Amino acid sequence: MSPVFSHGDLRLYLLSLLAEAPQHGYGIIQALTERTGGTYTPSAGTIYPRLAKLEEEGLVSKSADGRMTVYAITDAGRAELAEREGDLAGIEEG
Repeated sequence: MSPVFSHGDLRLYLLSLLAEAPQHGYGIIQALTERTGGTYTPSAGTIYPRLAKLEEEGLVSKSADGRMTVYAITDAGRAELAEREGDLAGIEEG
């Protein structure tokens, strides 16, 4: 079975999800599962390291909401998303 997301595509798709609204990690996992019709359910071990990398790159910020960590896209993240809009369209078509 081939991977659902090619190299770098999950990163871009995470930015697109966070551009819609800030979310916590579990909400992101649920959104990915729903949008792929249940064919892809990423593990926490897949999502959280990518979110941490995005934060390290300044594309995502995180804040505490009670016991949950909420991730939000930054202006730099929005700029990267805008630059790669064509790539995102290809991911969504796939």
